[in-house]
Amino acid sequence: MKIAIIYGSTMGNTQEVAELIKEQLGSRASDPVDVTRFDPADIVNYEALILGNPTWHIGQMQDDWEDAASNYHTPAMSGRVVALFGCGDQAGYPDTFGDALGRLWDIIEPAGPTLVGRWAVDGYSFEESAAVRDGAFLGLVCDNDSQPELTEERVEQWCQQLMLELDRHSAERSRADTPAVGSPSVGSRPGATTRVIAS
Repeated sequence: MKIAIIYGSTMGNTQEVAELIKEQLGSRASDPVDVTRFDPADIVNYEALILGNPTWHIGQMQDDWEDAASNYHTPAMSGRVVALFGCGDQAGYPDTFGDALGRLWDIIEPAGPTLVGRWAVDGYSFEESAAVRDGAFLGLVCDNDSQPELTEERVEQWCQQLMLELDRHSAERSRADTPAVGSPSVGSRPGATTRVIAS
């Protein structure tokens, strides 16, 4: 599975997290690239996208993502696997902690990607977050302001979880793409479509 790591970063915190993720994933992922330097036309070259979007001001996306997010609401996202991460400040902004992840997901979800890498809210102290859906964060949220000592550990644990989910997704997709024994191949049936099983 070819994985892209794409991030927006103003102060460098989210870039640092992106680089930590790359260290954990190794050769499975491409080198992290700033969202301003990634051409959305290249989405088709990757099976999975790891998108880093920090929360700024009062629950807003980072400026570069504000400009770029709509480019990821594209048919090319259909069938892709997406994981989200970002940085926030739960002490300074407890009512909007990590909101940028939720805002980005709301933009790209209708395009049809599969989300992996949801993250437990345990160990955080905040009031509200648009990134929390069904009791869990939509992705990894790091807090280099209030809990910088936990960032590396969180990244390591999240990446371990992420690799398991990506492997499971790939296996399920392979099974869905493989014709049953004794049945004709997909290529032999004009107009046949492939069903993708989401993890």
